[in-house]
Amino acid sequence: MSTNIKFGTDGWRGIIADDFTGANVRLVSQATVNYFKNPETPGNSIVIVGYDNRSQSEYFALEAAKIVAASGLRAILSKQSCSSPAVSYLVKEHGAKGGIMITASHNPPSFNGFKIKAYYGGPASPSIIKMVEEELALLVAENRTYPSSSEYKDRVETEDFRPSFLKQIASLVDLDRIKAANFKVLIDPMYGSGAGYLSTILKDAGVGNVFEIRGERNSYFGGINPEPIVQNMAATFAAVKEFGADVAVVSDGDADRVGAADSLGRFVDSHRIFAVLLKHLAEQRRWTGDVVKTLSTTQLINKLSAKYGRKLYETPIGFKYICDLMLEKDIMIGGEESGGIGVKNHIPERDGVLLSLLLLEAMAYRGKKLEELIDEIMLEFGDHEYDRVDLHPDVERWDAILSHLKGFKPSELAGKPVNDVSKIDGTKIIFEDESWLLLRPSGTEPVVRVYAEASSKERVKELIAAGTLTVNG
Repeated sequence: MSTNIKFGTDGWRGIIADDFTGANVRLVSQATVNYFKNPETPGNSIVIVGYDNRSQSEYFALEAAKIVAASGLRAILSKQSCSSPAVSYLVKEHGAKGGIMITASHNPPSFNGFKIKAYYGGPASPSIIKMVEEELALLVAENRTYPSSSEYKDRVETEDFRPSFLKQIASLVDLDRIKAANFKVLIDPMYGSGAGYLSTILKDAGVGNVFEIRGERNSYFGGINPEPIVQNMAATFAAVKEFGADVAVVSDGDADRVGAADSLGRFVDSHRIFAVLLKHLAEQRRWTGDVVKTLSTTQLINKLSAKYGRKLYETPIGFKYICDLMLEKDIMIGGEESGGIGVKNHIPERDGVLLSLLLLEAMAYRGKKLEELIDEIMLEFGDHEYDRVDLHPDVERWDAILSHLKGFKPSELAGKPVNDVSKIDGTKIIFEDESWLLLRPSGTEPVVRVYAEASSKERVKELIAAGTLTVNG
């Protein structure tokens, strides 16, 4: 049994059959159950368990559910693969102690993962994760093992999570307006567990011209990572042109992130999606509340928040930090660079299906294509260009790189003086013109992410190059 189990930005992830094994899933499940059984943990004695389309996810989910059932809690397992937000919503609907979602989200196909959902219907907070890690350390110290057994299989209940979840999502948007706009919509779930969700909602509402690609199960994800970023969306861009779509909406492997392409088959990053949605909710829907963003997210959010008189909170990377604020304050919308965006009136959780619908609603309200909505924002606030590169350094250099980045605080970089350096999460270098560079080791995989934003693509390239050189030496 491996003891190298570490919770990162969003749960525990590992390579299948290496450290992500049945034995370790059962061990982590028991540690999680021990937290759920704590008398101070709110909720009914129920745990919701779901899983995505990855290899062996249904096996790992059943093993987790059996541990729940063996503990005396009521285990409710999804009848089929489901999205992470569906698990969060079912936790809230049942008033459960929490949930377990077997997914590695956007990671490569060789990975699987374990997400914990808390009683409030959102990602477990850092304080909850700390308590689970403490329970795990005790089990490891005791050398406890939990062999697979069929003894408690009959105690595991199953439920179709889709009907109530899709009904909730549909209630939050103006489907009649989307129908009347008559846009031709391409849906790309990237072989993920949200396949069929959005198309079902739209077709049930009578929306025509809806096409879905990559909706079947493919545990290899067609040879790409199921993350809606430009290098993984060639099939999306081609399909937009083939079908003559007005827009493409894309979700990741467990459907909690959103991506898009415009009618010309061009990539639309999450920064622009966030900005379009913020403007729509403030101007057209007239929702109240403030705004949250992670520090790797565009300055457009700062400018839009100021325009609408909304307080802006900036957090480290990880939606769990946004969730904490959504639970404490009146937050209209909160989002991160990776495409995870959450809104009020739902659950304190990112939701790729809901955000896709809201994006279509924003287009329908204005009778404009996505690229036209983006052009309006850029015309008002100026061009904001962005890029991200993921570096995969040699494992033997990892500790040296982490040490170097921890102490890295330049006064000048890429030919420009540095105005400020933030160490909230990684190293964010901010220049006088509001351009910025962020160097951040991933919390879920051995990767250093290099992010940059500036007013031109040329300057972004310079910043990315400078960041890459800093990491690689």
